[in-house]
Amino acid sequence: MAEITLNDEQAKILAHSGEVVIVRDPRGNVIGHLAPNKARDEAAIVAEAKQRLASNQPRYSTAEVLDHLSSLESE
Repeated sequence: MAEITLNDEQAKILAHSGEVVIVRDPRGNVIGHLAPNKARDEAAIVAEAKQRLASNQPRYSTAEVLDHLSSLESE
């Protein structure tokens, strides 16, 4: 696999973008797309999901939610 090392400015842009960054050559032609590493965000999502599962809060299936919404429409 080929590897390119970004300079400090480029790395900062990628790290703080929060979305895919378009990469262009010196003539402005699109040559690729870079996505920032989302590993930290995914870890936070997993931690929150585990916390919610461990709680005593009620849980509802999709069918239960849809039935409830339907009952609200008929009122």
